[in-house]
Amino acid sequence: MHVPDHLINNTTEVLAVASAAAVVATVAFRPARRAQKALLERPERFGPQLATAGLVFALQMVNFPVAPGTSGHLFGGALATALLGPRRALLAVSSVVLAQALFFADGGVGAVGINLWLIAIVPVAVAALVSSTRAPWWAMAGVAAIVAPPLSALAFTAMYATGATGGAGVGEVATSMLGVHLLIGIGEAGLTLAVLGAVRLVGERGGVFDERPVWGAAVLSAAGLSLLASSQPDGLERVAGDVGFAITGSGSVLDGSPLADYAVSGVDGMLSGSLAGLIGIGLTCAVCAALLALARVGRTGHVGPGEPEAGERNELGRTGGGAGSTL
Repeated sequence: MHVPDHLINNTTEVLAVASAAAVVATVAFRPARRAQKALLERPERFGPQLATAGLVFALQMVNFPVAPGTSGHLFGGALATALLGPRRALLAVSSVVLAQALFFADGGVGAVGINLWLIAIVPVAVAALVSSTRAPWWAMAGVAAIVAPPLSALAFTAMYATGATGGAGVGEVATSMLGVHLLIGIGEAGLTLAVLGAVRLVGERGGVFDERPVWGAAVLSAAGLSLLASSQPDGLERVAGDVGFAITGSGSVLDGSPLADYAVSGVDGMLSGSLAGLIGIGLTCAVCAALLALARVGRTGHVGPGEPEAGERNELGRTGGGAGSTL
């Protein structure tokens, strides 16, 4: 669900980017005040956060069929939250959205705030809410993955209602978006649980889960699984075409980017897609590292690099002691 430019009016785009930036900055700069569950060991370190951002980017390249003529892709909020906890997950998924818009012309540059809300903020917020329960890890991740896409679809409908440039009725848009994104949520739940299960199986070393299988899954998805992705339009594109609010022309001012459409300009065949995926992991990690560096600079009263925040623990129950650690 990458919203292109010119689908929503400029006023709504500006409000969306301002509010999204405020949410991300508030989450990044404010120390955690309660324990957060995380599968990966020491999620406050750069390695797990970069690996998770790269994995979400790579998995979003793997569109899967959800209905005849329609595909969907991972949102990633539930997966990232299970691996890192919600605060760090928000920065990881936000990095993916920014990298996609800036380097791959996937989502409009003007609409980047809208896409941050739909792909990063809403899904991570859903996962954070679900993870506050005492349910088993697989139930929390599965429910969050199923629920997030239709809720993001409703959030898109609200933005469409306030700033639509097309002529389709709001009710028709809401019904169509909700139906297809319920199916996408089911697919996302299956993919999320499969990846988390693999990380637990491969990554366990004496009860500790590290980021190495996450890096491996990211590379495998970007260089290999992405080549099997469905070429059918995703949920938003399909609904926009069917209902009648699709835009004409380019959806991004960066449509001529050498990495547009996840292909390397001048490279032919499957190698182009695989190479674009691997480059994309690197670019996403660079964006994520920049956000993490800004978060560290923007926060005060921090302890040494890599030390966990007060009360923050991983899935194994280890608790950090610093009163205001770095992200």
